[in-house]
Amino acid sequence: MDLSSTQSPETARRGFTLLELVVVVAIIGIASGFAVTSWGRMQSRSQARGSIERVVLALHQSRSEAVTRNRRVGVFASEDTAVHFFAAGETRTGYRFLRFSDSDSGIVGLFDPSDSILQPWVPLDGKVFTYAVSSSGSTLDGVSLVFHADGSCEHDLSAKMGIAGFQDTFRLSLLPATGLAILEE
Repeated sequence: MDLSSTQSPETARRGFTLLELVVVVAIIGIASGFAVTSWGRMQSRSQARGSIERVVLALHQSRSEAVTRNRRVGVFASEDTAVHFFAAGETRTGYRFLRFSDSDSGIVGLFDPSDSILQPWVPLDGKVFTYAVSSSGSTLDGVSLVFHADGSCEHDLSAKMGIAGFQDTFRLSLLPATGLAILEE
């Protein structure tokens, strides 16, 4: 007796054809490829933005410590010569910063060997670069920003920062009279 002739067309076909499976697997593969790429870019951008925000946090912490300790406390930022990458059509150097307590000996108001380091070098992760810096605290080695016990800052700062592979730009400013750091996107 032939059972296939007694089955209805709905119950006779219970699986997928090989072509249907190949199409579904291809669609899933393409979609996951886009998702992985987007996830990687989002993670890189988030890491770089976090680095830039750590600079602002270091500035605010230094200002707070200067007021609390009743002494000059600062942040020194310079190029990180160990980090090189390609961005905006040229080879760029990364940046790093440290926090210090300004001593009365040495050069007052600028980072020098006589100062005590409160926080060692912190690199800016995520291929962050600075392409325009203006500060009255600029030296040959970097930029010193020193806060006084009243919260004001010894120097001004205006820095434009970028992230390799992204169009995002950030502007970091420091208002000397108040010592407040502002980050704008």
